[in-house]
Amino acid sequence: MVNSIHRVLPETSVYDAAGLMVEKDVGCLLVSGNDGPIGIVTQKDVLRKVTSRKVNPELIKVKDVMSTPLISIGHGTSIGDAAKKMIEIGVKRLAVTGENGDFQGLITMTDIVRWVARQEELSDSLINYLMHDII
Repeated sequence: MVNSIHRVLPETSVYDAAGLMVEKDVGCLLVSGNDGPIGIVTQKDVLRKVTSRKVNPELIKVKDVMSTPLISIGHGTSIGDAAKKMIEIGVKRLAVTGENGDFQGLITMTDIVRWVARQEELSDSLINYLMHDII
């Protein structure tokens, strides 16, 4: 699980959000409002909703392209159940919430591949290949 999540406000430009993703070498940013997380903006959101449509990313706000609602699982959810939910819904990241519904982090498809690799004692080269393909 990723605990240190970079966040942006809904009014942040897609240009600034993309720059932050590059700077921090991450594939997504949590979008937070006054009451906490409200969505997530991913590289895929930027590519599909901005770049591929030749829209100026400086003129578009994150709130207009973010994925929402933020899909979540409880802290005690098993890796298998998290993976099944990702597959069923078609997402690569799930928010992890505590007992009070508070945001605790993200579990990503990469986290699941790493976990499976450790369980199956897969070679480092296979792990790197799988992670490259998923990311």
